[in-house]
Amino acid sequence: MTTIRDRIEDLEQQIYIACSEGNFETMNNLEQQLEMLRGKASHVFEDDPYAIEGRFQDDETY
Repeated sequence: MTTIRDRIEDLEQQIYIACSEGNFETMNNLEQQLEMLRGKASHVFEDDPYAIEGRFQDDETY
């Protein structure tokens, strides 16, 4: 099963290849896909009660 992180790494590799080949149109398209995927990845854990992010208030001392 492919995870979001795997897909992000795959897109990053494809962007590197497109850039090194001078294929900037493909690179731009892949970068747009990457940004959309990163947006999805950041929302995956919003409803997760066990996620670390957002569990502490700013005034709490660790």
